[in-house]
Amino acid sequence: MALPDTIAKSLETVAKLKAGGAGNEANTKALLIEPLVAALGWDPADLDHVQREVRVFEGTFLDYALKLDGQARVYVEAKGLSENLDDKKFIAQTLNYANNDGVVWCVLTNGSRIKVYKTNEPVAMDRKLLFEVDLADAAETAGEKAKLLRLISREAVSAGDLDRFGERVFTDGRVRQALAELAIDPPQTMVDILTARIGHPAVPAEALKRSLARILDAPVTAVPEPDSGGPAGRSVASRLGPPAPPRGQEYDLGVHLDNKSALIKDVFAEVNAFGLSLGGDVTRRVRKLYIGYFRGKRSFFTIELQQQRAVVYLALDPDRARPWNDDVMRDVRSIGHFGLGDTEYSVRNVDVLADLKSLIQVAYDARG
Repeated sequence: MALPDTIAKSLETVAKLKAGGAGNEANTKALLIEPLVAALGWDPADLDHVQREVRVFEGTFLDYALKLDGQARVYVEAKGLSENLDDKKFIAQTLNYANNDGVVWCVLTNGSRIKVYKTNEPVAMDRKLLFEVDLADAAETAGEKAKLLRLISREAVSAGDLDRFGERVFTDGRVRQALAELAIDPPQTMVDILTARIGHPAVPAEALKRSLARILDAPVTAVPEPDSGGPAGRSVASRLGPPAPPRGQEYDLGVHLDNKSALIKDVFAEVNAFGLSLGGDVTRRVRKLYIGYFRGKRSFFTIELQQQRAVVYLALDPDRARPWNDDVMRDVRSIGHFGLGDTEYSVRNVDVLADLKSLIQVAYDARG
């Protein structure tokens, strides 16, 4: 059975198991997990593909090892349908099983939610989550869920697609963080190289540092302006900056990024960096329910981070937003939503970011 069809069938089974109170681990494995594993190209009837009840350490057993050429490439830990996969005990158990055996990829699933982890990333346990798919999420079609799930298919693992995707998400995130830290106080060598690359007209060193901080989303240290009888502590940056957007309570970015997968964080990092790089008149406001980007006082897009996707609301008339993609875009003029903008763009993977950036550019230009 094709993967989207298996997902649709799984949703029917989930409903039956919940209605009958039969979502125990045995039923979850037999009726949900193994059909999904088979649809991903791992034949549960072939020991060269799937091994059940794998002994790991201290006499404990893992539910499934997905194998290539006799070697386990993905570990799968199963829980009952009613179990909470966000329980740190379950996450630690799954990661420890895989990490102790040198298996890079592991999956924690209750048959409805599928969480994919990369065990060897040098980050805290809760940040090893690459992506998550919730089969019961009504905001996504079976085809959209299948697109991401195919990364753990036998074909994708064999071809190295999962490894490359993990590198793209995790490594890019670490590089961005390192660059942002450098941008706080860039070494003179870095400033000199950039100055030479920029050429004429020359950009003053302090202006270059402020630009770096904006582009790389690093905090800027306020520079007190000369004593002129004005309010103490006022900074040159605030005096010379763009007009302030509407006031509102400001929140920490952690409100939106905490407990999100590396994929969602990576999507945000790219969209955020692009939005901030469009011009010196761009400011960002972190609200409780979304993050807004303003050109002067006018919003040109906002972003809302969910567990499965990032939702961008563009200040564009849906009748004129081009190119239009029905798979990821909606006209929300008559639909209630938290962000500012009439054109919704759903991002579930990095493959649509180029098109999204072009629309963000159009929205920014329209606010000029």
